Amino acid sequence: MKFGQRLAALPIALLAASVAWPAHSLQFPRTSDRGAPPRSAGAGTRGESCIDVAEQPNLTALLPNNSLATTYAADDTLPSSLFFYIPETAATQAELVVVDSVGEEVYTKTMTLPEETGIVQVTIPEGAELFTAGELYYWDFSIICDIEDPEDNVLVGGGIQRADADENLLSNLESADGDLLVQAEIYAAAGAWQESLALAAQMRDTDTAPWDEILTSVGLEAVIDAPILSMDTEHAAADCN
Repeated sequence: MKFGQRLAALPIALLAASVAWPAHSLQFPRTSDRGAPPRSAGAGTRGESCIDVAEQPNLTALLPNNSLATTYAADDTLPSSLFFYIPETAATQAELVVVDSVGEEVYTKTMTLPEETGIVQVTIPEGAELFTAGELYYWDFSIICDIEDPEDNVLVGGGIQRADADENLLSNLESADGDLLVQAEIYAAAGAWQESLALAAQMRDTDTAPWDEILTSVGLEAVIDAPILSMDTEHAAADCN
């Protein structure tokens, strides 16, 4: 099945939040889940040789219900990235492939998986330049069960979309300089999932509440307590076309 077929119903515009969230509560605006692919591997997912899909939580993309990773790419210290929960698996490698709206590959990255079960952050270098504002891109994240047979891989999919940050958003972020929680709340209210989650991850060592709150707000309570693991970047390969 093609990327576009699974994600044809994803919205083309970034969500505009009209809700003023309570102080110090990192909630993400509600999104429609109509037509969105599942965020986690299920019984119907092809490739069950290296992951037991009956175990829960399973391979899961940390995304809102519409499976769309939204970003403004307004802060160079917050690179474009996706988060995934990796369940127990015999596989040692995973691959991220990103294509544009007509199916042309724009980015691919193969990485070595940690030995432990937990959450990994997959960074996409130079995302601000790679993704044209307003365009919708699709991705597949695959656990490589058999390098000789891609049909046996276990995968989840979703979308990425970048928007240009307006002066009001940039001004609010500048005013919140140094306060990661306020910055995360500003991004969340603006519908920027990638920045909101990345900031919550940064705060997790000293304050777990923002991480717990944002995942709970999108129904991902099952992976809240999973550790965030370091990726083995020595063997990672990335190509931007």
